[in-house]
Amino acid sequence: MNKKQTFNLLSRVTLFYLIFTFVVFYFNAKFLTREADEFIDSDLNRRFGWLESRVQYHLDKGTPADSLVGNSIKKVEKVSKRCKKTEYPIVEDVTIYHSDIERNLIHRRKIILIESKGQLYRVEMDKEVQNYYYFRDDIFDYLIPSFVVLIIITVAFNVLLQGYFLRPFRRILEQMQLFKVGKSEDIQEVETMTKEFVEMQNLFLKMVKRIDADYNHLKEYTEDVAHELQTPLSIIRNKAEGLLFSEKLEEQDAKVVKTIYDEANHLSRLGTTLNLITKIDNREFTDIKELKTAPEIDKQTEAVEELAQLKSLTIEKELHQEHSLNIDPYLFDIVLKNLLKNAIRYGTSEGPIKIKTTENTLEMSNYGKPLSFGKDQLFKRFVKGADNDQSLGLGLALVAKICAVSKLEIDYKYERHQHIFILKG
Repeated sequence: MNKKQTFNLLSRVTLFYLIFTFVVFYFNAKFLTREADEFIDSDLNRRFGWLESRVQYHLDKGTPADSLVGNSIKKVEKVSKRCKKTEYPIVEDVTIYHSDIERNLIHRRKIILIESKGQLYRVEMDKEVQNYYYFRDDIFDYLIPSFVVLIIITVAFNVLLQGYFLRPFRRILEQMQLFKVGKSEDIQEVETMTKEFVEMQNLFLKMVKRIDADYNHLKEYTEDVAHELQTPLSIIRNKAEGLLFSEKLEEQDAKVVKTIYDEANHLSRLGTTLNLITKIDNREFTDIKELKTAPEIDKQTEAVEELAQLKSLTIEKELHQEHSLNIDPYLFDIVLKNLLKNAIRYGTSEGPIKIKTTENTLEMSNYGKPLSFGKDQLFKRFVKGADNDQSLGLGLALVAKICAVSKLEIDYKYERHQHIFILKG
C-alpha cells in the first residue's frame, strides 16, 4: 500500500490563506479596474460636456465656427438637417501620432451635433487619455508584484513559525513516541501557552496515568495468579511424584497419577510462559545492545547436545563470528532455546539440525514431516503438531513476539524435507 502523502497543519493553513488572498487580490484588481474605467468615462464626459456648452455658447453669440477650432475642439462644420441624427453622438478611442514626442498616444474622440440659430453643426472633440490608461494598467502592475512579495514573506514566515510555534507540539509527540508502560514518572511536562497544545498534553497525561494504572493492576494480578498457582501445583507435583514411587500403587492407579503429574507440570509451564509473554508485550525488557550471536549459540547448543543425542540427532554449526543482533540478551536466550527445543522435538534422524549465520541472517533448520496446519498458523498461540501433546503451543508464538518487539524479522519455509527458520536483524 502506498504511503499517503501528508502535510503539516501550518503549511496547509498557509496554502489556503494564499489561495484566499489570491482570489481576493484578483477580484479586487477586477473591481478597481472597473472603477477606473467608470472614473475615466465620468471625467471625460464632464470635460466633453464643458466643451459642448462652450461651443453652443459661442455659436449662439454668432462666433464664426472656424474660430472655435483649437486644442480639444478639432472640427466645427455645418451639416444638413437631413443627416442621420440617430448615429450621434459618436464616441471612440483612436491612436494619434505625436511628432513632438515621436509616440502614438490614445485619444478619446467624441462627435456630436449642435443646433444654433436654425443651423446644424457637426462638432468633433478629443482628449488625450493615455495617462488614464496608464493609471488603470498600473493597478495590475502593482497588485501582481505585491502578491508575489506577500507569498515570499508568508512562506518565509511559515518556515520560521514552524520551528517556534510547533516546537511544544513536536516535544509532546516525541514524549508520546518514547512513552513506555510503567514509566510515566519519566514524562516531563512541556511548557506552552497555546491552548490546543495544553489540552492535548493534559489529555495525554490523563491517558498515561490511566494506562499505567491498568498496567499495574494487570501486572499485579498476573504475578499474583502465577505465584499463587505455583504453590498448589508444586504440592500436586510432589504428592504425585511420591505416589509414583510408592510400592503399594497399582499399575492402573499409577497411570492416573502420572497424568496428574504431567498436567500439573503443563499448567506450571503454561503460567510461566504466559506471564513472560505479558512482560514482553509491556516492553519490560529494555537492556537492548548489539549482541554477538556466535558465543550464545555455542553455549545453547552445548546445553542441549545430550538431549539431541537421545533422539539420535546431531547439531551442525556454520557461524559467522561477526554476526550480531540488537536485542536484549535474555530475550535472545529465549529465542535460541525455543528454536532449538522445537528442532529437537520435531526433528528426525534423516539429517542433522543445522545452524548457520551470515553477516545479516541467522538460519536454523531440521529435517521432519511437513506441517499439519497452514504456514500462517505457525506463529500463533496454542498451535502445535497433532502428534505432540506435551507441547504448550507457545514456543514459536513467544519467538515471534520477541522478534516483533525487538524489530527483527522471523520467516519460515519448508523445502527438501527441512523446516527452515530465518532470523534477520
